[in-house]
Amino acid sequence: MFFDEKFIDELKGKINIVDVVGKYCALKRRGNNHWACCPLPGHSEKTPSFTVNEPGQFFKCFGCGRGGDVITFMMTMENLDYVGAVKHLAEQAGMQLPDDDRDYEKTAKDRNDRDRMLALMKTTAFFYCHNLATEQALPHRKYLQSRKIDKGAITAFGLGASTDWDSLPRHLKEKGFTEEEMVKCGVCAKNDRGEVYDSLGGRLIIPIINNMKNVIAFGGRLLDKKPTMAKYKNTQETELFVKNRTLYNINNLKKERAKGLLSEIIMVEGYMDTISVYQAGFHNVVASMGTSLTLEQARMLKRYADTVLISYDGDGAGQKATIRGLEILKNEGLNVKVVCLPEGLDPDDVIKTQGAEGYAKLLEESIPLVDFKIKNLKKTFNLKDTGDKRRYISEALKIISEIDSASEREDLLRKLGKDTDTTFVSLQRDLERTESGTPEKGEQNPVDIITKTSDGAENAERFLLCACLFNKSYAAKLNLYEMTFTSPTREKLADIISENRDNGKEIYPATVASLLGQDELEEYNAVLSSGDMIFGERIEEKYFGDCVTLLEQQRLKSELSALNKLFEEETDLEKRKNIAKMIAGLTIKMRKY
Repeated sequence: MFFDEKFIDELKGKINIVDVVGKYCALKRRGNNHWACCPLPGHSEKTPSFTVNEPGQFFKCFGCGRGGDVITFMMTMENLDYVGAVKHLAEQAGMQLPDDDRDYEKTAKDRNDRDRMLALMKTTAFFYCHNLATEQALPHRKYLQSRKIDKGAITAFGLGASTDWDSLPRHLKEKGFTEEEMVKCGVCAKNDRGEVYDSLGGRLIIPIINNMKNVIAFGGRLLDKKPTMAKYKNTQETELFVKNRTLYNINNLKKERAKGLLSEIIMVEGYMDTISVYQAGFHNVVASMGTSLTLEQARMLKRYADTVLISYDGDGAGQKATIRGLEILKNEGLNVKVVCLPEGLDPDDVIKTQGAEGYAKLLEESIPLVDFKIKNLKKTFNLKDTGDKRRYISEALKIISEIDSASEREDLLRKLGKDTDTTFVSLQRDLERTESGTPEKGEQNPVDIITKTSDGAENAERFLLCACLFNKSYAAKLNLYEMTFTSPTREKLADIISENRDNGKEIYPATVASLLGQDELEEYNAVLSSGDMIFGERIEEKYFGDCVTLLEQQRLKSELSALNKLFEEETDLEKRKNIAKMIAGLTIKMRKY
């Protein structure tokens, strides 16, 4: 489809990129720019380097380097082509698409590859749904009955049946699709003889639908155990389906949000848990596709609600999966709680044995992330053993030190004291030592590891500039005029920052970028990225101080070296005395460090 410039200009005029981007991440305004941690797929960061320029209506990430207008952003975030992104934005803006006099139905060549794939997936989904009502699908229906899945859930999730290996490819051929398209979409595969067959043959079929209501993949469940075959199987990853960027039931979750009924999301592990929980009346449920939670999935969840209840299986594997996903969700700013299921049970088991009321009670009793981490940690130690008890206290204090709330910390310390028969005062003292970053005997301080390396001075220079560029309060009094930088680009950045401060102007990383040449942008990106591992940690201010100290040491050492060389070469006695005084003065300063 072709869109003329007038239509695109009108569309961009009605859509504010800030509003669009704001649905995917929390933007913080600074002047004409809005900043956030990059929401683009595949890029994870703790320090905001993603900016949206409202007057110019464009975005730019100085971390991953990607940028563009609102259409580019929508294409990237929703995995859409240009036409799809324009259609989506036009719908938001209430604009009607211009007439297109071309006939996209007349030949397959006129169709966009993506549209062809989506059409094939939709055709396949209807085929499987129709199959479920046939006589050949009696085993599939019996299986659903054994799992107590009713007709309402079957309809809501579009469940279907594959009854053999060859009827699907025949049906798709009749609908005008090629074997290559079937294989490309993953619904069919080829055997050694080159014959095309249903890749999920004989299984119960579970369509995977994205937030745009498009079928993008299928899951298949065996009806009977077979040692040589996996219980669950998904169609292969394709242009439409990337497993770690997909959440099962996101389409129904989107409906709940549209109704204004969404305050929190229940996250389970698999298809059947999702269906069972949904059927029990909890429609705010999604599954993580059986994988560990990914950054992209966490960001997708954040678009719909701020609180996530993790309801994974109550066995060892489920608990480990829970722990892995917690930090990802937390780092994306989500409020995370954990539903503590009975050992060995999954949500489906709980609902079958205790009913919806029993599961609702477990949801109400869900515990915050930090409590769950400590609870899980406690299971790994024998508190009757003195050594184990001490190690448990040490590890638990590290977890508690991550909490900002003083009252929450006090509550956790009192619980820890009760569990270990330790006084609150002694635990509080140990916590303060943990927070200060004081290392145990024989343990190297993490700040030392970062700064005292072969490229420590370079790292220190970058971090100081980064802290100034992001207007960190502890960097406000740093006098950059007194510092020497070993890179021309870093020296230039120091001058720009100092000039802005002298003129009382706020500093914006995006504005600074426009003052640099193309050959300087790589080093600028390195400067902006230097805070990724430090910002947000309790050691960041200490790290800043250590960087200042390190560079001051380097400067004094350099000056001492130059003076010692000058002293050796000087023959005039009076001048040698003056140089010696200067050396003595610098030596006294060095003793401070």
